[in-house]
This record gives sequence, C-alpha cells and structure tokens, in this order.
Amino acid sequence: MKLLIVDRDGVISRDADGRVVRAEDWAPVPGSPDAIARLVHGGWHVALLADRGPLLRGACDMAALNALHARLIAAVVEHGGRIDAVVFVDPADAPGRLERAAASIGEALARLGAAPESTVLVTDDPADLEAARAAGCRPVLVLSGHGRRTLDSGALPPGAVVRVDLAAVAAELAG
Repeated sequence: MKLLIVDRDGVISRDADGRVVRAEDWAPVPGSPDAIARLVHGGWHVALLADRGPLLRGACDMAALNALHARLIAAVVEHGGRIDAVVFVDPADAPGRLERAAASIGEALARLGAAPESTVLVTDDPADLEAARAAGCRPVLVLSGHGRRTLDSGALPPGAVVRVDLAAVAAELAG
C-alpha cells in the first residue's frame, strides 16, 4: 500500500502556525484539496498529520478540533479525494516529541497496513521531517507554510527532498 502522510498546518491549511482552531476560519493552501484527490486517484491512501498544540495550549477542545478536521475533510471530498486517518503529534517544541511523533507515525502505518518504505510524509516543519526519518518514511519538505524557512535553516535530514507544494508532490507521485 502507498501511504502519504500530510501535515495539516502549512501544507493543507493556510495556517502554518496551527493557530486557526475554529472550523469557520479554516482555509486551504491553494490546490491542496485537488492534490489530495489526485493522489487518491493515483492509488495512494492519505493520512492527515495534526499537531495537538491547540489542545495543549487550551485554544480549543477536541470537539472544535474535530469540527476543523471535518471541514478540511469535506473540502478534500468535494474535490474527489479522501483522508483515511488522522494522526496526532505533539507540538515541535514538546520534550521527547521526536520519539512520540515517530511512534504515532508507526501506529498509523500499522493501523493502515502500510510499510514505512512505501510511505511518504509531506511537511513544512523540520521536526516532522525528523519524525518521518525516524519512523523509516521518506521525508518531503514543501515550501508552503514555513517550508522556505525550514529550507533556509539547513535542517533537512538525510534523504529529504524538497518540492514547491503539495500539488508538485501529487504530480510526481500520482503522475
């Protein structure tokens, strides 16, 4: 099975900082719902990588976060795609985050029946790139969200590739 794990903030959602917590404030990165649909039609399963930061900061409760995800998923479905799972990780600055994020990714792989070597994780965040590598997945940095800052920092793990945005990833992976 081919699995794409895609970061919510800055890759699918315009909000690169995870500060949008109300469903009515959510907006997609242009082209991201279409890119997910293209991947799905190209034989990929898609999981959403969601930061638990808003919950931990007390900015919202789980019901509000679920409503935000429902709006995101509805936009993807409207464009002909689907989200097969939601994977939660701690914010990048949380102690022990790398190990817990890699474990969360591993749980998603097990739940969906995907092998790490056939899984791609797309993000704009250096901590997620490291978690992908630690879980054995292929890390892809996109330049949307904080991607340019991540690239400029030189924080790319070995094997990470850089693409302009999720649409470019979809064009490459789904043909």
